[in-house]
Amino acid sequence: MSEEPQLPPLPAIGDILDRKDRFIQKVYSVIQCKECKNKHTRPFEKGDYTFKTLEDEKCEECGSKGNSLITEIYSEWIDPKEDKLIKI
Repeated sequence: MSEEPQLPPLPAIGDILDRKDRFIQKVYSVIQCKECKNKHTRPFEKGDYTFKTLEDEKCEECGSKGNSLITEIYSEWIDPKEDKLIKI
């Protein structure tokens, strides 16, 4: 007769819930120049929202000022343990 398959051990539910607490959320705004259509990313600042025109932001590519628009806002969840491994 055949033997029962051996399944891997299941992690404890506490380990899975604790894992979420160690992640760090980093939020970014994507800014697009209306002149040259160049996009760049910068850290999110209080008051940012999509389709906001930035009067004081200068384009990195063409140098025009006041023609930038926030097109996207997104976040990344970063594991500090893995982040340290990458930097070394």
